[in-house]
Amino acid sequence: MQSSHKFAAINALKNNNSRFNTLMNNSSDDLAAQWQQTRIDLAARALGGDVLDCSDDFFAEKDNLLLAEEPVFLPEKYTAYGKWMDGWESRRRRDAPGFEGCDWVIVRLAAVGEIEALDIDTRHFKGNAPGAVQLDYLLDDADPNEQSNWLPLTDRVDVQPDCRNLITLDQSPRVASHIRLRIYPDGGVARLRVYGKVHLDQRHRLPGEPLDLSALMNGGRSVACSDSFFGPMQNLLLPGRGVDMHNGWETRRRRQGGNDWMMVKLALPGTIRRVEVDTLHFKGNYPDRCSLEACHFAGENPEDATDPVQWHTILPEQKLHAHRNHRFLNELQNTEQPYTHVRLNIFPDGGVSRLRVLGYESGYESGFESDVEGSSS
Repeated sequence: MQSSHKFAAINALKNNNSRFNTLMNNSSDDLAAQWQQTRIDLAARALGGDVLDCSDDFFAEKDNLLLAEEPVFLPEKYTAYGKWMDGWESRRRRDAPGFEGCDWVIVRLAAVGEIEALDIDTRHFKGNAPGAVQLDYLLDDADPNEQSNWLPLTDRVDVQPDCRNLITLDQSPRVASHIRLRIYPDGGVARLRVYGKVHLDQRHRLPGEPLDLSALMNGGRSVACSDSFFGPMQNLLLPGRGVDMHNGWETRRRRQGGNDWMMVKLALPGTIRRVEVDTLHFKGNYPDRCSLEACHFAGENPEDATDPVQWHTILPEQKLHAHRNHRFLNELQNTEQPYTHVRLNIFPDGGVSRLRVLGYESGYESGFESDVEGSSS
């Protein structure tokens, strides 16, 4: 069966070519690590993702699927039900011939979003991985029930045991609130990652209401950076304040001069009114200074522009301090026009826990302000 989906861990590998298997698995691992560094996991428990239900989790609990930690294998660890496994594992099915079924698990995404890619991670499941998987999606405010109208997200595709099985969607991305993973016929999956773009829910916003234009949960996303050796670039836009240094964005020590930077695509085109640069937990490795620039660009990443992109200084260079949230208001300039992207520059290197870019959606601010002026006259 031909699939309309790219499959990084090729399922047509030949058993008699172990070198090719190893190369493909290494390639899959490298790409999976890159995705973790650069993409947004819509199912991440830290953002609010949750496992709602499953057909069976006799050997290993369904909640393990969304753990942030890498799966581990403990050879000597057993439970009353059998071998302990770091993932979700169902018992062996004994369906009647001709009536073969499957096991399934349902995940509520942290936010409604466009699904772009998936990681079906079967690491350490060697003799007990499923033979194939299929994914469905749902867009609904309510959690699914037996009457829910699930739609196909992927075809049924073979998966490899003990492997990062990566799927990218070739067709137009699907907007979803829930995911159902079906495994054929049974077995175990260590982790499930659902990568995509958050959709901002406009239904509960007031016209002209200020918005954190850079927040990941509003639809902002990091699209490029100079370096992210110690911390993924998407960490910079996570909700709340960082729990530790690992929860921020940190670059390696520069030895060749210059400075590090991060580009963020804003959730919406908007005007910028306040900027916050939080160095919480970064005490001996915070940047000495920072600045912020902005541009208006129709694409995803200004680095891909064929013509030069005009960047405007929003925040001139400012001194930073350790373990502190820096708020900049009166220091801002060029704030009247709307922007789609910002670039945070740090000098020369170091770590930042959070970036907040607060402002107004393009087209709302002037109307909101005139309404206020009219009501006060």
